Amino acid sequence: MPAQQTEQDTGSARYTYRLRLSATAHRSLLAEWGRCRWVWNQCVAESRAAHKAAETCGPARLDKMLTGWRSGRKWLRKGASVPQQQTIRDFAKSRSKAQK
Repeated sequence: MPAQQTEQDTGSARYTYRLRLSATAHRSLLAEWGRCRWVWNQCVAESRAAHKAAETCGPARLDKMLTGWRSGRKWLRKGASVPQQQTIRDFAKSRSKAQK
C-alpha cells in the first residue's frame, strides 16, 4: 500500500500582464468611454429632473430614454449598446446606495 501524502506543497504564482493597444484600438476605447460618460451624465441630469418633479426615475425608465438618445444621436449609435446599458445599471446601483 503506497504511503499517503497528507500535506501537499502548493506554490503560488503571480502574473503581470501588460496590454499594448494599437493607435486605432486606443482611439476606439476612448470614444466608447466618452459615450458611456455622456450616458452617465444624462442619467444624473434625468434623475435630478425627476427628483425635482417628484417622479421616480429607475433603470427601466433610463433604459427607455437610452433608446431615444441613441435614435437621435448618430455618434451615440456608433458605440455598442451593452456598455451604455451597463452604465445605466451601475448608475442605478450607485444611486440606490447613496439614497440608503
